[in-house]
Amino acid sequence: MTNSILVIEDEANIRQMLSIALRAEGYDCLEAPTVAKGISIFTKQAPDLVILDLGLPDGEGADVLSRIRQTSRVPVLVLSARDQEVDKVQLLSQGANDYVSKPFGIKELVVRVKVLLRDFNPVIAPASPQRVLGAVTLSVDERMLTVEGNNISLAPKEVQLLDELTKQPGEYISQQELIRRIWGHHHSEDSHYIRVLVRQLRKKLDDYGCSSSFIENMPKKGYRFSHS
Repeated sequence: MTNSILVIEDEANIRQMLSIALRAEGYDCLEAPTVAKGISIFTKQAPDLVILDLGLPDGEGADVLSRIRQTSRVPVLVLSARDQEVDKVQLLSQGANDYVSKPFGIKELVVRVKVLLRDFNPVIAPASPQRVLGAVTLSVDERMLTVEGNNISLAPKEVQLLDELTKQPGEYISQQELIRRIWGHHHSEDSHYIRVLVRQLRKKLDDYGCSSSFIENMPKKGYRFSHS
């Protein structure tokens, strides 16, 4: 079965280049130059992967990502001229599967597409029960963390991080292993992703007046969940 890929990109030359390269690899390619057109095609045709530019003429690509994640787990690869680490981590934590900065090499991008499609499992796992550890309750499917009576909504990557840590409470998990589990093998060298994600999660807890002391880290060992 041929995979279909939706390219949401307002620059016609980039859209054409991507379409030619992807079709040469045997993929069906759908094209959209705007947010409105992209959402319409996504809703009607349910592509297997989305390549999403952030700067679109009628809105932000980040809003498209949020709309997609409301109903679908399909892989999303973000394209952007914004190369700041905080931008990358924010989009990845909101549910993007990969982030490629412009200008980019077309061969590398095609390889990333192949990896995302290879690793994606469309089968939804059975619903996870609430995980209660001391004063902390994690509801993975609802993406909700309850701490000291406060219900805190989590971004997709935040809940993935806490899901991994609470599966093995008290045990350190290395940065590299967490990256592999959350972002995949192709981000194995991007250790800063975890640091920024943890910092973002700690700030969110602090904004609610909650302690983040249950997330512990130790140099050379990694991170762990501690509820002692």
